Amino acid sequence: MRNYVKNFDAPPFCLTNIFDSIKSMHLADSPREKLVVILGATSTGKSSLALELAEKFDTEIISADSMAVYKNFNVGTAKPTQAELERVPHHLINILDAEEKFSVGEFVRRARPIISELNLRGKIPIIAGGTGLYIQALVEGYEMQLGIRNLELGIKSSSSHYKKTGELIYNALIYGLTTDRQELYDRINQRTKKMFAEGLVDEVRNLLASGVSPKAQAMLGIGYKETVEYLQGGATLEETISKVSQATRNFAKRQLTWYRRMHYIQWLKI
Repeated sequence: MRNYVKNFDAPPFCLTNIFDSIKSMHLADSPREKLVVILGATSTGKSSLALELAEKFDTEIISADSMAVYKNFNVGTAKPTQAELERVPHHLINILDAEEKFSVGEFVRRARPIISELNLRGKIPIIAGGTGLYIQALVEGYEMQLGIRNLELGIKSSSSHYKKTGELIYNALIYGLTTDRQELYDRINQRTKKMFAEGLVDEVRNLLASGVSPKAQAMLGIGYKETVEYLQGGATLEETISKVSQATRNFAKRQLTWYRRMHYIQWLKI
């Protein structure tokens, strides 16, 4: 992979324009179910925007985050706080134990009926998260098949509604939040320091003490595996914070690379 990913061309973020677009969607007749998606690299403010939109339009949020599904993994996942969860109903958060696996197929299987149910109630659901594979599979209507080798639901890459028709399966507004690369990296570095200041080490220590294995699926997430190494004496705290920042920056580059294949994203510069 290249060390550098070109910035997205994007107009300035304007909340009023987003409000107006969602209002127009509410008023429009559509044979397809309606959906708003907020995506972007880590640390770009997706959750905050989703909360504001959900409150404004009296709707609910569906998380598209492969780590937020795990119970008791809070600080290192930047999961919505309990107060935020009480402000707006959230789905696909805190649904799995640490040892359980979660896949793109499982995400799509769970998200689709939630979207349908909310549309039946006259609400436009908001998908918020940074796992591009999950969002792409959902909105493009990929057919799921049972993987022969790993018995895990995966994408049948040769077949999707979008590839066949050039149309997403939802009437969707898909917004991507972006910023200059250096600002993004600064945000990531600050977020990493904040996680450790807010108790990531204690969270991981308590998870291990409760019997969660260091090899559990959830413990392999960025921030958790590095903190396990620190607790086992494999690195200093300063080294650990640096490793987590670097891993997160690398993850952000992978996210941006993935989003480039999703040509229907409307990018907004925060």
